[in-house]
Amino acid sequence: MPKTATIIEVAFAHYDEAIPLPPLPKALSERQFKRWKSRCLANFLLGKLFEKHQLATQLLDNIQLTTSGRPFVAHPNIDFNISHSGDWVAVILCKKEAAIATPKKCVGIDIEHPQRSRRYADLLKHYANPEEIEGLLHQNHTPFTALIDRFYLSWCIREAVLKSQGVGIVKLSEVRHLPQQRLIESAHCPTGKLCFYYQLPFYLCYFYEAIEYCQPKLMQWQQGKWQTIDHIEPLVYQVNPQKADN
Repeated sequence: MPKTATIIEVAFAHYDEAIPLPPLPKALSERQFKRWKSRCLANFLLGKLFEKHQLATQLLDNIQLTTSGRPFVAHPNIDFNISHSGDWVAVILCKKEAAIATPKKCVGIDIEHPQRSRRYADLLKHYANPEEIEGLLHQNHTPFTALIDRFYLSWCIREAVLKSQGVGIVKLSEVRHLPQQRLIESAHCPTGKLCFYYQLPFYLCYFYEAIEYCQPKLMQWQQGKWQTIDHIEPLVYQVNPQKADN
């Protein structure tokens, strides 16, 4: 198999993981402090990935925002995305080799660490079409017996593909999810693949634009070092395969 010219790595860490922190801003509420710590942890994870792949960490000192609020760095070969929920933070990094004369590939990620129960069936009906509702609630075209797992599958895949383009959750209903075919269709993202993990202490989903021979790597930062997560397999979805044929 040819060696890939693009690297994709997904990393996560617990909120309480010991990391170097900048000076604490004054007069933060408990909620503000947690958001600040989560941002610091996301930047730390990205910094470690940048160091690993010999990328200039100074780029992270000047993270910019698109008009829709999506963070990025001014580099033609790098894309990344960040997500945090509850006690966990996750990032995804895509690095394209400079010699490859194609635009950088986009990525998106969503992590969900549920803190309380919700009315999952009612929530689904707010954004899912009848076909998906039938496939998730009644026929259950998924490996999951619990409704909570089926709901977060439906939710996370939408967040991941929309975040790859900086599109907000207002467009949730414009992502078509076909659970039986493991297929996603949306005008708001390019052709690619999507991976959903349900075996972790949280739900994790990431999207990456179509890349031949690319094998994304999943890692946890724990006790000062990387731990590769290779003992579990995600559900894998095709995203917009019809676009690649046009």
